[in-house]
Amino acid sequence: MSTAVVVEAPGEHRLTAHTPRRPEPGEALVRVHAVGICGSDREVYQGNRPEGYVRYPLTPGHEWSGTVEAVGAGVPVSLVGRKVVGEGFRNCQVCDRCHAGETTLCSDGYEETGFTQPGAMAATLTLPARLLHVLAQDADLTAAALLEP
Repeated sequence: MSTAVVVEAPGEHRLTAHTPRRPEPGEALVRVHAVGICGSDREVYQGNRPEGYVRYPLTPGHEWSGTVEAVGAGVPVSLVGRKVVGEGFRNCQVCDRCHAGETTLCSDGYEETGFTQPGAMAATLTLPARLLHVLAQDADLTAAALLEP
């Protein structure tokens, strides 16, 4: 059985059964190898994250590495089996801020893996494939979890 960490509310967490979510068009399913714990994860657990920057209950984990297991329609099948890390911010890519390269200031609103969207403290993570960064096949996935692109 696969498991995931879920922070139900500040100071409340549990281990729960995890079922991988099949990737929809434009998404990839990644088998998580390693996940880092950052000061912002501590803020999520303690309830110190500013309002609007966390959505409970939540599976945290925004610093991670893994291997692509499946892809949805429109995503190159050649990604399957590749080692990857991923960006956390889920920007719209079409607003003026995104076009200016200021993707963390996206005017479409704040969405981020591990804070408002499910994170990598689970056996798998399904996310937009455009957020993935492919690593060399000989990359050390444990060390790669610290990359946080």
